[in-house]
Amino acid sequence: MAQGCSIERVANECAISRSHFSRAFKNATGLAPHDWLRQEKILRAEELLRTRQLPISLVAQECGFSDQSYFTRVFTRSKGVSPRRWQNQYCPIPTSDGR
Repeated sequence: MAQGCSIERVANECAISRSHFSRAFKNATGLAPHDWLRQEKILRAEELLRTRQLPISLVAQECGFSDQSYFTRVFTRSKGVSPRRWQNQYCPIPTSDGR
């Protein structure tokens, strides 16, 4: 994800036009390629946020976002809360007694 991939490149690898690929992809998945990729990036970000091992800026980078600010805007639009708030709500920090 961090390396990026264009629709044009994938379509070329499939030996079809960009528009044909986009239509076929949407018919198969229900989402446009760009929307599907954004959804996958957010799912990956959730996985990384759950571990609490990386700062949010590195989570953004690992998921292929250009910067933390853009990642925060996309994540917030998708989840309704910022990455930090989501992490605090859904991924509590384990206590020393293991809870």
